[in-house]
Amino acid sequence: MAPLLLVTLATAGVILQAYFVRADRVGAYRRAAVLKGLAALAFVLVGATGATCATGTVEALRPEAVAICLGLALGAVGDVLHALRFVWPLRKRLLFNVGAASFLLGHLAYLAAVVPACAAPAWGLAASCALATAVDVAVLPRLVVQSRAELVAGGAYLAVTSAVVGFAVAGAAAVALAPAVPAAFARLTPGVTLAVGTAAFLSSDVMLAVNNFGGVNSRRLRAASLGTYYAGQMLIALSLAV
Repeated sequence: MAPLLLVTLATAGVILQAYFVRADRVGAYRRAAVLKGLAALAFVLVGATGATCATGTVEALRPEAVAICLGLALGAVGDVLHALRFVWPLRKRLLFNVGAASFLLGHLAYLAAVVPACAAPAWGLAASCALATAVDVAVLPRLVVQSRAELVAGGAYLAVTSAVVGFAVAGAAAVALAPAVPAAFARLTPGVTLAVGTAAFLSSDVMLAVNNFGGVNSRRLRAASLGTYYAGQMLIALSLAV
């Protein structure tokens, strides 16, 4: 029953996200906000279902699973706030900033999950620093913002997102390189799923930053960012179930 429920939720989420992107592209922002909220609810439910099915009870949830579920929920809040900024344009800046803060808290929750679970923390730290530096150097000079504080905040946000990817990838690589024992193989699939999901999330954030603050303003790039983002969140949620 649980696998069928997970497949149903994931499929429904992908369909809802596709309809959201379509509504967003044609400017039907009220309908888009509803669809976005429902699509976000789908990946939250996938994560919660996967986490509870893996342990059998809520009380037995691992701290890492709780942190990922919290990150998914905070991402859903950010989704709704960012969708509503087009419904209430007079509050667009406020809704964007609060939504971005919610996403940042979500990334910090993901970081709280991947750091303790990383079997090679030194490699995770090295990968995180290298990736954060590369992303900030590549992206920040292209952004046009109203103050230096906003630029620093954007750099910190991308650095945190990069750190999640760095630790997730290092953790998956450490398991892949471990001796070929059943425990290692059992841990490899969720680790790879999580790593790919966090990398997709980072890619989406980079596209969003360049499109919104780099003067690109492309509808195609926005659609690609939204699609990559949702794929990332859904993979992160599924990492609790596979």
